Amino acid sequence: MHLSVRLVPVGETTLVVALTGELDSTTRPVLAAFLEPLPQSRVKYVVIAASDLWFCDLDGLKQLALTHSALRRKGGGLAVAEATPALLRLISLMAERAEPIPVYPSMPEALKQTDVDVYEVAGPPTPVPRHMPVLRTMRAAATPAEDVRRLPRLPRRPRPGEALPALSLAVSRSRGLREQTLRRRSALTRQLMETAQSRTLLLSARERCFASLEVLRTSRVSIRSALDGHDRKPAP
Repeated sequence: MHLSVRLVPVGETTLVVALTGELDSTTRPVLAAFLEPLPQSRVKYVVIAASDLWFCDLDGLKQLALTHSALRRKGGGLAVAEATPALLRLISLMAERAEPIPVYPSMPEALKQTDVDVYEVAGPPTPVPRHMPVLRTMRAAATPAEDVRRLPRLPRRPRPGEALPALSLAVSRSRGLREQTLRRRSALTRQLMETAQSRTLLLSARERCFASLEVLRTSRVSIRSALDGHDRKPAP
């Protein structure tokens, strides 16, 4: 829920309160913050501009009734102008149980009951004369020779023995570091490949050693079996 409250003083003791949005139990404290101090001020008449009040329930209308009663005790009152049909019906139903709130179809009629002598409706704002845009003359298209002259010039290479600017020194040093890094990377890659080849050779030699050991074990068993059979032969 949203409620916008705008206070417009139109006389010495008259105040117009323009409401926009919805007035119910949730937005009633917003309106109460503006209306409750009015009976203690010099304001005697309050006119509610309700043309933009989209919704109002009984709780919101009670706040208007309380302000109306407080202003009546000091010789003034509260009125509603330009109310919607739904708000008019709600005010008529509430008038049967409490002090009725005056309702007027237009703002001038509501202000006639206050200390405002003349109420002028603000007309549309007077248009401010604006100057016409002035077209600037466009330059003729540049010739190819002029286009070439407008191109940014590339930095020239220093002559032998000529001092380099600080930026050129930084660029030259960064290039040297980059080339050095590339060379070290190539060397490390070559060493890594050589290490991988050496590992492969070592693994192959290891496999051959295991195979040789297995052959030796088999030969050992065969020799031992042959010796044991020779020892068991009976003598002639």
